[in-house]
Amino acid sequence: MTPKPRVRQTLTTRQFAQSLGVSESSVKRWIDDGTIAADRTAGGHRRITMASAVRFMRLHRMSPQHPEVLPLTAAPSLGSVDVQTADEFYEAFVADDAARVRAIMTGRYMSGADIASMGDGLVRPALERLGELWKHDPQAILVEHRAIETCIRALTELIAWLPPIPLGAPISITAAGPDDPYLLPPMLASMVLQEEGIQVRNLGPSTPLETIDLATVRYGAIMCSLSVSTVQARHCHAAWIRLADRLGASQIRLIVGGRCVESLPNEFLSRARVCGSMIELGSYAAGVLGGVGSDRELHDGGNP
Repeated sequence: MTPKPRVRQTLTTRQFAQSLGVSESSVKRWIDDGTIAADRTAGGHRRITMASAVRFMRLHRMSPQHPEVLPLTAAPSLGSVDVQTADEFYEAFVADDAARVRAIMTGRYMSGADIASMGDGLVRPALERLGELWKHDPQAILVEHRAIETCIRALTELIAWLPPIPLGAPISITAAGPDDPYLLPPMLASMVLQEEGIQVRNLGPSTPLETIDLATVRYGAIMCSLSVSTVQARHCHAAWIRLADRLGASQIRLIVGGRCVESLPNEFLSRARVCGSMIELGSYAAGVLGGVGSDRELHDGGNP
């Protein structure tokens, strides 16, 4: 199910000041000197979008003192991404408590956690534990499907809060390959790359390899990140190798990850950068943007 667009959330200067525990005059001063991006109403009143508010808090490491003031469907649960939070996140899924899931994700992001850390420290372990329920709980499939839908909706709320992509930023394709119906892994990968400053064209689940190849050409991509969450049939191995050949010839960095990545042919994997986590994907993307992945690297050895 595709999440419905969210209503644009805005705060008055008083609301934002109350949430941070600072004076309203300080917030107005930050707006006027450009520290906080804000709009003006027809009457000249300052209005701050939630996206601008969150970016300000993360940049200046100012967690809200009164998160309940913020115009969100669930008051953010502030704190770090740790084992205890992962347990709470899992229990919220089991209880089908969508509000609690959103509170944890929005709160941790406001507290400074990045998308990659939440993907590896919250989403991944929770879904792995839900997968274990299949062995003894007849409701396991129901719980897992609801958890994925809830997680997608919570992540969608965070997309608007990601830093704006610079003009002219490089482009990456993200997708799950053929017969891979999982929407969440490429969605998380696309958000991790966006957070690093890369433009993303996410093709979603069950994408034919030929379509992935066409997308890299159409959008002038320099990277292609693929998730593999289902075992790939051996009779399809030749198609995967052809994709690696075409991307390598175009000097497009090929990245692959996921729980079933080892079902891909070794000839394909030898030409790709295999990332075992979202944090590793983010680090690699940051290296590419920082100049670690040079043109010489591609000429000398294909994809790193």
